[in-house]
Amino acid sequence: MAKHAEHYILATGGKDVQRLRLLHEVYGPGTEAALQRVGLRPGMRVLEVGSGSGNIACWVAEQVGPTGSVVGIDNSPGQIEQARNQAQSRGLTNIEFQLADAYSPRLPESSFDLAYCRLVLIHLTDPLDALATMRKLVRPGGTVLCEELDLETWLCDPPSKAFNEFVIFNHALGKEQNEHFRLGASLHRLFREAGLKEPEVASNFPMAVRGEKKRLLC
Repeated sequence: MAKHAEHYILATGGKDVQRLRLLHEVYGPGTEAALQRVGLRPGMRVLEVGSGSGNIACWVAEQVGPTGSVVGIDNSPGQIEQARNQAQSRGLTNIEFQLADAYSPRLPESSFDLAYCRLVLIHLTDPLDALATMRKLVRPGGTVLCEELDLETWLCDPPSKAFNEFVIFNHALGKEQNEHFRLGASLHRLFREAGLKEPEVASNFPMAVRGEKKRLLC
């Protein structure tokens, strides 16, 4: 990266496929509803920043259809490889994945109808810079949609000492690594600072009482 030295604290590539699959199972329904709510439709040109193994981008490519197109960018070669494999396995020809970062994606300005990211800004040293870049890539009248978490909203019932210690540990880790694990609550202010004057807010609060989804935080 030209301007920022980033260190992503999670695994990437083949080592991260299962975690991202589980994350998408938990957050995917809310993500898809949010994208549809902001007007995702056939024929649109969509950008996903931090596309990971391609779960969202491939679903979006199916929604925009052959008259639309999707570009996914990620700064991990391993993630790009996994995403391309998934797109190929799903027979998608209207999607491409490029190795690039959120600050300097090397894409034409005003060339997308919609720019999207999920749980990406929290990991960046300068989320405002990345969000401002996303804004520039969207055409006038287009849409920027971001989903970010607020660690303080996580809960466990009945109360668990181990869970509470897990939250405390993540707070400390975020501070040490310059991550922003409470960004979700203040994302609307970041949008205004990036020049997006009238942001709208919504929440996605999935819960699980059994099964594999409870393992997402492990």
